[in-house]
Amino acid sequence: MNKIIILIFLLFSAFIHGQIENKDFDNLVKLGEIYSKNVNATGDEFKNSVEKLRTPNLNHIIDALIAVGEEDEKLLTKEFLSKPSDLELKYWYVIREIHYNRVSKEKQPRPNKIVAEEVLESEIDERWLLANYYYRIQGGIAKVFNDADLSDYNFNINDYGLKNETEKAILYFSLTGAMTQRFMVLQVLKKPEKLLEFADKLPAFNGKPYYEYTSFDFEDFDWVGYDKTESYKKVHIGNVYQSINAYFSAIADKKDTEKARDIYFKSILYIPKYFKYSGLMESDLNEIYKKSKE
Repeated sequence: MNKIIILIFLLFSAFIHGQIENKDFDNLVKLGEIYSKNVNATGDEFKNSVEKLRTPNLNHIIDALIAVGEEDEKLLTKEFLSKPSDLELKYWYVIREIHYNRVSKEKQPRPNKIVAEEVLESEIDERWLLANYYYRIQGGIAKVFNDADLSDYNFNINDYGLKNETEKAILYFSLTGAMTQRFMVLQVLKKPEKLLEFADKLPAFNGKPYYEYTSFDFEDFDWVGYDKTESYKKVHIGNVYQSINAYFSAIADKKDTEKARDIYFKSILYIPKYFKYSGLMESDLNEIYKKSKE
């Protein structure tokens, strides 16, 4: 009986792979290889190469990569921020794994077709799939923000086909990461005025400043990066803490007491249940919170 079940599984896997291979498989592998050599997707050579790989199921991936390379403001539209189909998310993960297979310093590279087959035949946490997609376009969004004033934008997180608070937070983390991770660098460089210039260009989220988004009560999960596995919430809520702290500090240096109070009391700086994700800030946050209650 067990042999029959195994045989049926193998035949089914072969059938599915045959369907994928006939339509997309070879082009998907080639796309992953081209991407791995130019993860910023820049230049005419990249664009011309990926244009030749179009299929109905690869079109949106290629459009997204070209938009990243061209720093196209279309990346901020529903066309690219809405949740892709399950199949497309799987294809994006194939591209990721082909890239990691190529650049790994710990493992011997394997044939990319085998890597692709393994991904396509594996059950992968849908949260990893979504986080990977937004990560792949995040660099393009960061470059858009370098020059664009997005203060008139409002990202309504409910508008992108995301089914729960986890998925909505994944999008929020990606967008804010693209725009505010530079705050920590500018804080170290002691350039508060430059930090505030960028802060003034930030979009709203659900009609409010980015620091007022606090919907992080979803279940934590292991987040698999390039070479290690970490708590997703610790990494990403931690990044939000750092950016808000940098922003708060720049406002405090400016002695804008009213704005500083607004940032503190309306953000996760004032929510104790999240302090454990703040890293080295946890002790200070607890102390400041206690004093605020006196």
